[in-house]
Amino acid sequence: MNDSSATPTVTHDPDRHRYVVSVDGVPLGTSVYSRTGDLFIFVHTEIAPAGEGRGLGSVLVREALDDVSGRGGRIVPLCPFVADWIERHPEYRHLVDEQMTAAYRRS
Repeated sequence: MNDSSATPTVTHDPDRHRYVVSVDGVPLGTSVYSRTGDLFIFVHTEIAPAGEGRGLGSVLVREALDDVSGRGGRIVPLCPFVADWIERHPEYRHLVDEQMTAAYRRS
């Protein structure tokens, strides 16, 4: 687990509405969402202390958004980490449902 050269893997756990990043089979982070149809509302992302500083949050969000895109989905980034990540990676901006994001932030 301390080997920083190990390749992280991201899996989708739809029953628990989350994406999980693991290294050598050890889960080190999650990104949790709720879902309404094709809309994925990302509410929380967390990396365990053992995984911090290794770029696992970025790997997790990138793979989660790639998966949502592949499913034809859209996102509402209520999670500050996901929202900030998209700001730094505008090539993913097309996945954001701006109207629903604004509505959720108003409520």
